[in-house]
This record gives sequence, C-alpha cells and structure tokens, in this order.
Amino acid sequence: MEQPDECFDPLQFAVDLNLSKSTDLKSDEKVYISKGLIHQANGSSYIELASTKVTCAIYGPRETSSSSDESYSKCLLETSIKFSPFARQKRIDPLLVQYDNDDDCEEAELCSRLEEALLPCILLHRYPKSQIDIIIDVIEDDGQYLLSAIILSATVALIDACIELYDTVVAKSLKTDQSLFTLCYMPNLAQVSCLFFDGEATPAELDSLTDEAVKQCQLLHKAICKVVISDLKAAVTANGKTV
Repeated sequence: MEQPDECFDPLQFAVDLNLSKSTDLKSDEKVYISKGLIHQANGSSYIELASTKVTCAIYGPRETSSSSDESYSKCLLETSIKFSPFARQKRIDPLLVQYDNDDDCEEAELCSRLEEALLPCILLHRYPKSQIDIIIDVIEDDGQYLLSAIILSATVALIDACIELYDTVVAKSLKTDQSLFTLCYMPNLAQVSCLFFDGEATPAELDSLTDEAVKQCQLLHKAICKVVISDLKAAVTANGKTV
C-alpha cells in the first residue's frame, strides 16, 4: 500500500461528531471507548464492543535490542495478546497456554493479524533504532467482535501514546451463518489496510459485507474522534485555557 508522506491534522476531520443519529448501530453492538487508564504505559485504552472487553497498553518507542538492518531504518512493532482465565464461558487455564512457543496458537494468529492491520498506518520511519510494544489483554470474548475490538483498542492506545499515524485504523467484524468477515479501514484516506475472511461467500455477498463494514467503520471512527477531542478539551481546560 502506498503511504502518504506526512500526517494529516486530525482536527480537520473532526466534524459531525453527534452520534445521536447513528441508528445503524444495533443495540447489542454499542461501543464504549476510554483511554489513558494505565498510567505506567506511554498510552493505553479500554474498549467494550458489544460483549467483548479488551485493554491495550503501549510501551515505547524505546531503544531496541535488535541488531537487524530493518531496525536501523524504522521502528519495530512487537505485539502480545493474552486472554484472562475468565474471558470465555469455558475457563482458560493459563498454565496450559504457550504464548511464545506455539506459532499456531490463537494468540499468535491474532498478533499476526493485528500487526498486518496496524503497519500501514504507523510512521515507522520516524522512530529508527527503536521498537513499540503493544500489549493486549482480553477480559471478555463474545466470539464475534474479538479481532475488531483488539484493533480498535490498539489504535486508540497509539493515539494516546502520541505515536505519529497516517490515519486511524478502524475495524468492523460482521458474522453470517457461514463466515466471519473483518474489515480494517482508514476512513480519512478511504483505504483498506487489510481484510480477513473466514468462511464461504459469493462475490455479491462479499461486496455487501464490505459496503456494510465501511459504513460501520465510519461510525466507529466518529466515536473515536469524539473521545479523543473530548479528552483534549478536558486537558486544555485543566491547564487554564479554553478551546
């Protein structure tokens, strides 16, 4: 994907943030977004998407110990995803989960998809000889919105950490009888960072899913903008200034 040379000013897109008319969001798909909850991290977020609850912590950019040629020219992205023992109806035994040694485990697959979604949006060349650690904790998983919640939480945490981005990546998962469709979309650039599809569908069904996912991503993007601008105004007001 061709990337722009510079970031856009996010405030120039902060229009029409009233979500009271967003009736296209179903009652069981409401989103709650918060950031800055983990004070030890450079950036953090908490996301509730339907019944899925996820936290994200960003550490860095910090000096990397890698000696690869790639690390000298741009930042490295390190991701980690862990499930709470009570995240699913069947309790997860943490002693039986191998996060680092099993490349085929669910956590490794989710990390790979998260990196694929985020890499097109981060200005990695601005942070040479460094790395950014993204730590995801899944508190509750409803079985449908996990991947989209993970990507949303990472995006909000990157914003909270003041990492330079080309655009925000917003993800939406749509589930049908035979498939699970997740679209990762950059609304300001009108570009898809990646798409994940597990199941079977006709080309017409894929077109319909894509159109619906783009619409839902635009609504989620407004929700993120509303939270970010609200926190910015609160911070400026706390410093004795007005916006």
